[in-house]
Amino acid sequence: MRQASLMDLLPSNPDIPVGLAGLMPSIRAEMHRVAGNDEQGRKLLVDAINTVARREAVPLSAGGAKTINIDTLNKWLQPSERGHAPSLDAIMCFCLAAGNAGPIRPILKVLGLTAVSKEDMEVLEYGRTCKQMRELRVKKRVIEGRL
Repeated sequence: MRQASLMDLLPSNPDIPVGLAGLMPSIRAEMHRVAGNDEQGRKLLVDAINTVARREAVPLSAGGAKTINIDTLNKWLQPSERGHAPSLDAIMCFCLAAGNAGPIRPILKVLGLTAVSKEDMEVLEYGRTCKQMRELRVKKRVIEGRL
């Protein structure tokens, strides 16, 4: 397996935008999808986010707030909202609290990457190994043909 390079992330044509302008609205929309519309569920999510932030000792805002309330969460969840953007720490706390990595997918997409579960990674590794074995069998037959 080849080690990824940061240079792999650079667009082939630097004049073509990669979608940064729509990144935060996409993250917010995904957070909204994950949070759902149930007010009680959102209150529980706020508690879980605060618990994760406290456990990880990270602030949830640029001002260093250690906790959020339901109003802050609701602002984070509005794709059209210009202010009150969640920080990267807040997005990660949200993902951990919700048990869902959906909100980081737009970030990965801009970089040309995708999230893969551990189970899917095993399947990909198995497929890669099968492909390598097939290529080695072909190489073996070629060598045997020369002998």
